[in-house]
Amino acid sequence: MDLDNGTGQFEQVLQRGGKDAYVLGLDQGAGFMGRKHWGVGDGISGRGRSRRNRAVVAALAGAVLVATAVFAFTRGGEEPASQAGFCWESLAEDDVAALSPKPFKRYESQEDDLKNRPSATCRVYGDDRKYAEFYLRFGGVDEGMGVWRTADEVAAESVVRAPIDGVPGWANRTYAGVLLPASCARGAAIRGWPYLQINVGDHQGDVWKDGLVQKRMTDVLMTSAAHLTARLGCAEIPFGSPGESPKLLTARPTDRAKACGLPGFDPLTSDDFGIEEYVTQGDLRLWSCAISAKGEKGLRNLTATQDPTMIAVSRSKGAASGGNEALVTCAGKPTLLQLDTPFTDTAKNSAAAKALRPDAEIFAAFRDAVSGQAHCQ
Repeated sequence: MDLDNGTGQFEQVLQRGGKDAYVLGLDQGAGFMGRKHWGVGDGISGRGRSRRNRAVVAALAGAVLVATAVFAFTRGGEEPASQAGFCWESLAEDDVAALSPKPFKRYESQEDDLKNRPSATCRVYGDDRKYAEFYLRFGGVDEGMGVWRTADEVAAESVVRAPIDGVPGWANRTYAGVLLPASCARGAAIRGWPYLQINVGDHQGDVWKDGLVQKRMTDVLMTSAAHLTARLGCAEIPFGSPGESPKLLTARPTDRAKACGLPGFDPLTSDDFGIEEYVTQGDLRLWSCAISAKGEKGLRNLTATQDPTMIAVSRSKGAASGGNEALVTCAGKPTLLQLDTPFTDTAKNSAAAKALRPDAEIFAAFRDAVSGQAHCQ
C-alpha cells in the first residue's frame, strides 16, 4: 500500500490499525485518496504538500482509530453463545433445537426454582423471542384421582392421547407427560406425586405431521426426565426414548358385539347416536377405551392398568371411584380396572349419553370381558 506519496507515514498507521482499518474501505482499490490525487504534478508545492500530507496523515490516523473503535464495539456487541444447559440443566442445545421448526442461532431458557415453587415451569426461547418454542413443567398430581384423570393432569385432556412405551406417561397433540418416582418430590417443593410435562405450540404440529411432533416431544421429555431424576437423586426407573413414536388414537365405530375390542362387551342400549370409541393397542400396561359422541366428546372412559407407578398414584380412595373400580390379577400381574365419567354436560345429559347403560352395568360387563380375555382373577 502506498497512499501517502512515499512518506510511509500512512502505511505505518495502517499497519498499526491492521485489518481493522479496512472497515472504512481505506485501501487503494477504494479510490479514497489514491496516488493520482496527490501526485507530484498536481500543482502543490513541496512545502505545501508536506504540510498537507501531515494534516492528511493526522486526519486519517484519527479515522483509523475511529474505525478500530467501531470494529471493537461491533465485536463486543456480538450475540453471546447459547446456554450450555437448559431447563434445570436437563437439556442440551441439540435437544431444544429438535423442537424448533425454524433453527435459531442461539436459545435460552427461563426456569422457576425447583426448590421454592410447588409447580416449576421452564420456558425455552429462540433468539427472536417472539414466543416460547416449548414449555417444561415440573408439577405434582393429587393421588387417588383415577387413571384417566391422572392422565388428564399429566398430559392434557383428550380422547386421542396415547401411552408412551415403557413409562407411566402419554403423548397428546401438543402435550406429553410422564410420572416420575415419588422420591423426586423430596428434592423439590412439589406437592403431590411428581410429574414432568412438555407443551409445544400449534406451529410445531402444523410443520411436523404423521406423528413426528409426538416423537420429538417424547424424545425431549425422556431426556429431561432422565437428567432431572439423576440430579434430584431419584433415578429409580429408566427414562429412554421409546422405540416407536406414540401414535395418537383415532375414532372407530363401536361394535356392540365387541365394544373396545372386547368380545361380549356392550355398553350401549341403542345404535341411533353413532357412538365412537378410541382404543389403545397392545397389552394392559396402560390400556384405555374412550367411548365418545361424535366430535371427540367423551362419554365414558374405561382403563386397565398394570403399570405399578400408575396403580400407586391412581387407585381411588374411598368412594372416589363410585364403586366402579377393581384391583384384580391378570396373567399374574396386579391390574387396576376403572370406569371414569367425565364432568361434562355431554357425558351426563346429552342424547348420546342416554344411549349408554348405567355405569354399574357397564363396569360389571367390562370387568367380565377383560377377565375372560386376559385370564384375570
